[in-house]
Amino acid sequence: MPDWLVKHLEKGLYVKAEGIIPVLAQLFEQCSSTRHALLCHPSTNHVSKLKREGGFCGYRNIQMLSSYIISTEYPGYQHFSGEIPTIFDIQEMIETAWDHGINPQGRVETGGIRGTRKYIGTPEAMAMFRLLQIPFDVQAFKDPEPGHSEKTLLDMVERYFQTGILLPEDQDPTTQIQKVKQTDLPPIYFQHAGHSMTIIGLEYDKSGARNLIVFDPMFHDASNVTKHVGREVHVHHHLHPLAANMALNPYRRGSKYLGRFREFEVIRLRPRPEINA
Repeated sequence: MPDWLVKHLEKGLYVKAEGIIPVLAQLFEQCSSTRHALLCHPSTNHVSKLKREGGFCGYRNIQMLSSYIISTEYPGYQHFSGEIPTIFDIQEMIETAWDHGINPQGRVETGGIRGTRKYIGTPEAMAMFRLLQIPFDVQAFKDPEPGHSEKTLLDMVERYFQTGILLPEDQDPTTQIQKVKQTDLPPIYFQHAGHSMTIIGLEYDKSGARNLIVFDPMFHDASNVTKHVGREVHVHHHLHPLAANMALNPYRRGSKYLGRFREFEVIRLRPRPEINA
């Protein structure tokens, strides 16, 4: 690992954007192509890679889930001491998990990751969460038929976010729900060949298609999103009728993207009991 990167990582440097989910919720409300959208807990941060840092996407997604765990005091939060773990912290926790016999095959396959830029994925994230006794479920989707894994994945994500919709006791369940719903659910770790992201929601567009809404560590949030953090969003449709749609596009992963893959893996933190109470 180059010295300049070691120094950056020792300082715990990363690109973090807070308050993005509430902005996206407002943009979905104003987007003419959106029929309905469901979003995870708004405390989830978008953590992006540093320039030229290498294959650290898996680490950045662990940091995104950690931001939720810390802010909501989810089980296991005490291990982080109120701070999102650095890449070196994550490496140390994964290595310690292997020392304890948790997914030890990962060490055999990687040759060890301490102080390296080696790629990590779902097994390493699982090892860390098990070490810290963070409750989660893992699920894999694999089907050689085009579109089958994609549909099963989207069906799972849809069911997951629908569990976060609570209707008042006196409301008719057939009544149309609000266009955009921010739930208290955790984000989802999402892996496919060569890359990982964090699923923060699901969009249904007016054509009937479904799109994953993601925080991708490869990309930083654009200024047309970050400038609205902590403020009310007013998209100037008279200047550009597709302004909200254009701002949302970097967060969408639909059929065109997902259809390129036949296998996916997800790690879901188990929803708190009070969410489904």
